[in-house]
Amino acid sequence: MEAKNIKKIAVLGAGVIGTSWVANFIWKGYPVNLWLYSADEEKTAKQVIQGHLEGLVLNGILGEEEIPKMMKLINFTASLEIAVKDVQLIIEAIIEDLTIKQKCLAEIDKYADTEAIYASSTSYKLISDITKFSQFSKRCIGAHPYNPPHLIPLVEITIPEGESGSKKTAKIAADFFELINKVPVILKKDVSGFIANQIQSAVSTKCGELLVNGVCTAEDIDKAVSFGPGLRWAIVGPYLVAQLGGGEGGIKGLTLHIGKANLEDPNEQAIKELEQYADFIQGEVDKEMANRPPEFGNDNKSLREFRDKVLIKLLKAHKKI
Repeated sequence: MEAKNIKKIAVLGAGVIGTSWVANFIWKGYPVNLWLYSADEEKTAKQVIQGHLEGLVLNGILGEEEIPKMMKLINFTASLEIAVKDVQLIIEAIIEDLTIKQKCLAEIDKYADTEAIYASSTSYKLISDITKFSQFSKRCIGAHPYNPPHLIPLVEITIPEGESGSKKTAKIAADFFELINKVPVILKKDVSGFIANQIQSAVSTKCGELLVNGVCTAEDIDKAVSFGPGLRWAIVGPYLVAQLGGGEGGIKGLTLHIGKANLEDPNEQAIKELEQYADFIQGEVDKEMANRPPEFGNDNKSLREFRDKVLIKLLKAHKKI
């Protein structure tokens, strides 16, 4: 199967993530089977999904007349069999409970086409554990979105450990997400919390320390992040921020400058290891820069111009410029 062969999607679960996924897919024109725990959920699910679409109308993304035809793309069902039997992609967005997810996948194995991709929206569970008892683990991946999925592009894709067949599945899924303008990232390892949640957790821990130690208030922390590093991270991410921060020396120059200043024992071996790391990280960023389209900045000059252009737009939205 190829990404272009995905014509219909099942979303399992009508919670915060599931309803947002549905809004995203119908916005892009895909029919969706939305599986509900019970038929009683249908009214609320409809209201939430329509609310997401109305938000797009309010911000000039959609015309109000488009909403009714998009809503008609949803088939609400309390039957898991009906939900998964005629789709090519299954987005599982049910409760974050390993046993329940495993049981759900076992049911999917009974009813879904064996080529249908199963993608769990789990936030912390390992896809290796979720697929432990699946008959068709090679079609299974983790596909963790960031809330709200209908707006935030990131999708972190993981594959079960030791399941080489899932690499092909991950590539198909990544291609599909790119088709609908998402930004998929395929992890090299199946780790809890993936990339973004691990980074977010580290930031949250440090925020908690600053708050309880009386360094600042919660409002101070939110302002510091929103009007400091958060503005830059939203545009280019921490490594490209550092690339620009190093001037002509790039991230290597910045790493050496900061690293040498912070070495407790600046002996010859420590400096050598720091230089090796600086070379490694510069090589990684050079590869990243080479993969960027010119209009988003693929050298220091164009990257700086892109950063400043978007930064000015963000500052205007915050009424800070």
